[in-house]
Amino acid sequence: METERYVTMMEDVYRFVMYASDDYNTPHDYGTGSILNMVEMHTLAMIADTPGICITDIARMWNRTLGAASKNVNRLCSKGYVEKRKLPGNDKTIHLHPTPEGEKLAQLHRQFDLEQVTATLNHLLKAHTAKELETFHRVLLSCVDIYAKKLEKTAQAGPIKQ
Repeated sequence: METERYVTMMEDVYRFVMYASDDYNTPHDYGTGSILNMVEMHTLAMIADTPGICITDIARMWNRTLGAASKNVNRLCSKGYVEKRKLPGNDKTIHLHPTPEGEKLAQLHRQFDLEQVTATLNHLLKAHTAKELETFHRVLLSCVDIYAKKLEKTAQAGPIKQ
């Protein structure tokens, strides 16, 4: 395949990323009447799935600065979904735990995600085989790896020069 066709294909990927990003940043009601964006919701889900996780772990897993992760966690705390706890004898490290309301919302989100993924999968399977979707997933993982390495190099070298 010639390079120009790859460039055209990548434009479609970038368009998909823009749509996904818009959706990711759009606030949703996951069934409680409370509105959260997906960054907040997925952070809450991570905390619910890993009670006691620290903000530094969240920042590392999401490839975000500690400040951005802290701001997100603080919003969840102010909404009553997460509480911060310190272990006895360690005033430095803060561990995050879902409140009962946070746990309820995380469970509703799991159901929401299951329904959304099922609907998306059913739609994709009308046009593609399961084998094609598996191949797409492997390609996507390769792209994730490329971007992760690129971001790692950028963090070490400073801003990218065009």
